[in-house]
Amino acid sequence: KGWSTVCISSQVGCRQGCTFCATGRMGKLRSLTSDEILAQFYFALKICRLSSSNIPPLSNVVFMGMGEPADNAEAVCRATEILTDVDLFHMGQSKVTVSTVAPSPNAFASFKDAPCVLAWSVHAANDELRKKLVPTTKYTMHELRKGLIDTLLYKPKRLRAIMLEVALIKDINVHPEAAE
Repeated sequence: KGWSTVCISSQVGCRQGCTFCATGRMGKLRSLTSDEILAQFYFALKICRLSSSNIPPLSNVVFMGMGEPADNAEAVCRATEILTDVDLFHMGQSKVTVSTVAPSPNAFASFKDAPCVLAWSVHAANDELRKKLVPTTKYTMHELRKGLIDTLLYKPKRLRAIMLEVALIKDINVHPEAAE
């Protein structure tokens, strides 16, 4: 039967400026409202339901589209609440993932009460390379990791899963030394 995952955006553009990302190069134009975020999910649901190509039903939502969710945390948190409300979209809390590049240790704390799991777009294991890939980074990996751990310890156990994301870039971070 299968399942589908929808990737939704939290902003139009992004201010983080990740060097490998087209969205980062365009800059942030504006943040989306929670209604605009939810509209993406609503239309994805409709497409899956009405598609003649038998797209499996939506069972996962990832905030990995345009924008940095931590820079629009209020609207993103509101959207996660509505997505997981049993009287509304009724998504499982562990099926909603919010990904952040973590512009600060507090970025994770923005989602401590949100009914979702977190993903951290690390992109590099060391501070020097991460600063090149994510030029707006002002904090060390150690400081960011502490912010993540503090937030995970606050969340219910069932929402403490974490996804670490790395965009593998040829000749930049794909060699064994980059993983150490």
